[in-house]
Amino acid sequence: MVDNFPKRKRPKVPTSPWDILVASVEQAMDQGKWSDAEMLALSALEEAECFEIDDRRLGITLELLSEIYYMTQEYHRGAPVIRRLLQMYIRCLGPDHLDTGTVTHNAAMLYHSWGKHDEAEPFYVQALRIKKNRLGRAHPQVMTLLGHYIQLLYQTNRVKEAEELKATAIAVSSGKFTRSGQWKALPPPPKEDEQ
Repeated sequence: MVDNFPKRKRPKVPTSPWDILVASVEQAMDQGKWSDAEMLALSALEEAECFEIDDRRLGITLELLSEIYYMTQEYHRGAPVIRRLLQMYIRCLGPDHLDTGTVTHNAAMLYHSWGKHDEAEPFYVQALRIKKNRLGRAHPQVMTLLGHYIQLLYQTNRVKEAEELKATAIAVSSGKFTRSGQWKALPPPPKEDEQ
């Protein structure tokens, strides 16, 4: 008799030292034990450094470590980690891959939270380009990213740019047309007594 039901996959049980460390990192992060998570992630990184240069396990480890540094506001430690991770994504997946866009967005948020607005902005612009091309202008991820970028514009006293981008974002998310601004230049219709 042929079994027509798909077989259930069993949960993966960590078997290698790296698997065990990463599972422990995630558990510590879930519990908010950030110093434990950092220590475990650094140990996982030590294991991952023995893998090939672009092994996905190295990428996972770098991503966890950069998230830990972001959450603990140790941006000076997180910056080189996120940059290394981004270079890995660009090499492995290409500069326009959606996951590259996600890591680019994370880099923007790290620098933004650190108060390094000049460094954050190019990451926001790049992430917006990637995500708009891959997901469309009205996708929730694009809108979230746009909101972060608009905050940066306000914080750098570029209110006019922020307001214009905000108006465009509202129009895109509502499905309404966006006015070009040129309509103000057209002459008003003649008054009834002038006809």
